[in-house]
Amino acid sequence: MKSLSSSFSHINLNGKKGSKKGKDWTKPYPLDDILKAPPKKIETYDQLVRDVAQLQHHNRKLNLFFRGQSKDYLDNEIKSTILAGIFRKNQGEKQLLLKERFITLSEKVEKLRNAFDTREKKLAGTHLLNKYEEVGWSILQHYQVCPTPLIDITHSLHVACSFAFEGNKGETGIVYILGLPWPTDAISYNTYEELVNIRLLSICPPQAQRPFFQEGYLLGNFPYYRLNEPRRIKQFDPAKRIVAKFEIPIDTGFWGKEFIKLPTNKIYPERDIVKSICESIKDTK
Repeated sequence: MKSLSSSFSHINLNGKKGSKKGKDWTKPYPLDDILKAPPKKIETYDQLVRDVAQLQHHNRKLNLFFRGQSKDYLDNEIKSTILAGIFRKNQGEKQLLLKERFITLSEKVEKLRNAFDTREKKLAGTHLLNKYEEVGWSILQHYQVCPTPLIDITHSLHVACSFAFEGNKGETGIVYILGLPWPTDAISYNTYEELVNIRLLSICPPQAQRPFFQEGYLLGNFPYYRLNEPRRIKQFDPAKRIVAKFEIPIDTGFWGKEFIKLPTNKIYPERDIVKSICESIKDTK
């Protein structure tokens, strides 16, 4: 995945009021500066929406996507990192058994295809699952069956903030703003930027409720070349596409009077056929 060289970022927004006369506060910052800088602290959802509007205006060549989580994870260089689950070393592991994980992933994709194929009443989109490897990865990732090379993102700022709140026992959460090429299809392959962006709404069966409520997309590296080599992991970190970072308070006051966090039963609907299929293969060997 190729890196953004520089962007108008949250650092610009932090410096706007304090800019000295004659200083161009709109000048983009290098990616390393953005990843090392602390997130901008935001008090309300309205304020966040206004800041994101500024980001989109000054980064017009990019399409902004969002990711909400409980904290800003940093690597050994004290830079933000959002590695996909398959590339993360679990606590207590002496080494990352990456090739074994990809074998497991391939086995789960086959089980998922078989579960779809053998249903008496076929689900729409079954042919896509059989044709495109990344469709299987997307469903397994989104329903948390096993680690994949993809990360969940969304086109909805409201959804991202709701995920920053979801299950968060701390006082703050993080919302990342990622700058990506404009999608061209349900599965957008960008060979120049070396990434793939998958629109879940377009590739999942309509019976899959979770992607619709979450307005979900999946982001990964493309082409799928030597993804199972541990020494290449840094190349696959989507943090390379971060434009800005915001820290939001985990407090109902953040939303104001007009907005609320999406309820858990909407983010993770229980009555979901695809969820049931995924749960049936989750713990099988």
